[in-house]
Amino acid sequence: MIRLILTVALCVITAILAVWLTLNPGTASFEFLGWQAETSFALFMGVLIVAAFLLTVLWWLIAKMWGAPDAWRKLRRRRRRDQGVDALERALIAAAAGEGELAVRQAARADALLERPALSRLLAARAAEAAGNLLAARGHYEALLEDPRTRMVAHRGLSVLAETQGETANVITHAGKAFAEARTARWAFDSLFNAQIAAARWDEALETLSEGEKRRHIAPDSAARRRAVVLTVKARQMRQSDAEKAAELAEKAAHASPGFAPAAVLAGDLLPSRRRHRKAADILETAWRLHPHPAIARAYGDLRKSDTAAKRAARLRALAEFNPDHRESRLLLTGIALQQGNMDAARSAITPLLAENPLSARICTLAARLSRLEGDEDAAQRYLARAAHAPGEPDWSDIDGNGEAFNFAEADWQRLVYAWGDEERLIHPRHERFEMIAEAIPDRILLEAPKRAAKETSTPEAGTDSGSVIIAPAPLPDRETRKREETPSAGPRFAPDDPGVGDDD
Repeated sequence: MIRLILTVALCVITAILAVWLTLNPGTASFEFLGWQAETSFALFMGVLIVAAFLLTVLWWLIAKMWGAPDAWRKLRRRRRRDQGVDALERALIAAAAGEGELAVRQAARADALLERPALSRLLAARAAEAAGNLLAARGHYEALLEDPRTRMVAHRGLSVLAETQGETANVITHAGKAFAEARTARWAFDSLFNAQIAAARWDEALETLSEGEKRRHIAPDSAARRRAVVLTVKARQMRQSDAEKAAELAEKAAHASPGFAPAAVLAGDLLPSRRRHRKAADILETAWRLHPHPAIARAYGDLRKSDTAAKRAARLRALAEFNPDHRESRLLLTGIALQQGNMDAARSAITPLLAENPLSARICTLAARLSRLEGDEDAAQRYLARAAHAPGEPDWSDIDGNGEAFNFAEADWQRLVYAWGDEERLIHPRHERFEMIAEAIPDRILLEAPKRAAKETSTPEAGTDSGSVIIAPAPLPDRETRKREETPSAGPRFAPDDPGVGDDD
């Protein structure tokens, strides 16, 4: 619309000017080297305009001819750049699609057409990776280390290659350099921490985790949970060589993640030997309140070895009150009630658990003992039969045949760093590998549950503490159980999955 208005206005002005020149023709005269000329002013202006136009065209042609070589060179460079960009695009697409050979060819073509050595080397490295030629890719990345602009991408590429080939030491080297040079490179933190965990370099992993938390590469809650796992591993490694330091690390781990059962149980085991029973109890109570676990109950019951069975039972009942609606609390109360012969309390605690589907072997065991105590032999046998085929409980599998909790392999702890740190979830390696104690529950152990008319306690032998709490599973029948069969028993035996109060310490 604006152009149309301007065109109309120009036409109007031209028409007005033509009319004015017609009404006022005037004359124009010239004299040059004896030559004289006289004409109308309108004709003179027309000739002047045409001459100016011709001179402008002539000057344009001369300028074009003068700059033709440079223009030709620029045209060629532009075409090469366009071809190089096209080859670069094709190489990137081929590398992303996994077409290694095509990516290598296009990368070589882009290198020949583009005068960008850094970009060409990076593209060649990616193409070599896509083609599976890791040795060539490593060479290209190492060449990129020479340029400060591409040093970070070179470290990342070499770190990825080393991780692919399982070279943990090289991952730590390159990711560590990148982590030290670039504060915003989150990949460097992830790669370095993962490699340090894989290499079991726990101290270095703690330092990296602290620095990554300062740089906000990881959320504070995830960092705290990861730190708790690493500190627990260190404490377990030092419990024999430096018990004082191990207790300190276990306490730090429990404070970092209060609901982390392995840290709480370890602190509950180490702190009492330092005469810090109250602190150990606080840690275990907090852990039970957040994430109940049978190993926590076992550690809580063993805080004071000199306590009688009644005191330990009372302490365990108090522990269950910290999280009364949780199934572990109900299982704990059921076991205590069964051991004391309190049928009503046992039935009240276990009834909500009997609605689970399917019932676990642990619940079936407790139900069989209760039925036996109530004098219902048929129900006891039915629960016994179900227990033989019922699934085990993952939490209970964390206690091994020797009664030790969370006796995991190094690879399991490495996995737990991420399971608990990122998901707040415990893993159960023995359950996953079907290593649970007493897969088929021995009939004789269940049949020895106290009957309704039988005495609930027996007189302990001299020098024996009658206040032990049985929280761990029963030992394997072919080792400890057979040994016990050959030795006279000082009291009733319990089912493997019964966290009751025993008569032996």
